[in-house]
Amino acid sequence: MQEQLERATRDPLSEALLPVLVHRMNNTTQLLSNLRSVLQHAAGRDWLGERAEDLAAAYRDLDDSGYLMAVLASASGADLLLDRREARGVALMVSAVGEVIRREGGTFREACQPLPDQAPGVKDGWQLAWGVGALLLLSARACGAQGTTFEWQLLEDSEAWVLVGSCVPSDGFASLAPTLAARLPEAALDVRREGWSWRLPAAWMRAASD
Repeated sequence: MQEQLERATRDPLSEALLPVLVHRMNNTTQLLSNLRSVLQHAAGRDWLGERAEDLAAAYRDLDDSGYLMAVLASASGADLLLDRREARGVALMVSAVGEVIRREGGTFREACQPLPDQAPGVKDGWQLAWGVGALLLLSARACGAQGTTFEWQLLEDSEAWVLVGSCVPSDGFASLAPTLAARLPEAALDVRREGWSWRLPAAWMRAASD
């Protein structure tokens, strides 16, 4: 357990995302507590029906945050994801990274089109989302430090998906690159002076479902 905690602490993605996820879950818990208080004093009104949308939103928030927490825990060595597979895993991670960067005072542009769904058979269900998150986080921070806007895209061709980004961190990729290679050896990270690309097998993702 101590080794897992130490590894998690050294993971910039875990360090950045955990406070955001805890904040999200605290907000959701507060919402549920408020709803509970309202229901206790419903006085014959159908408060449950009237607040159904709030309950559904709270469930989605907890479910999404729970997935991301499981991704971070799995990356540190604790398999909390178990058999869960989340098609929206990449999209959830990108959204969380964007929230981190904006909280830090930086700029993060969301994808201009729906991000693809993650195929259920990709490794243990967490490595791809983790890798996307780690690459985007470190690069967005590097751009912020340089005073430039972070540009990124997830492109599809006939044989692969390619995540491309500007701004190469001066030191972050030295440890991230071998970790990505070990966890996702089928993917290829190409780092150049002007930016980087991460080439992923076409079967790992598919166009987002409606």
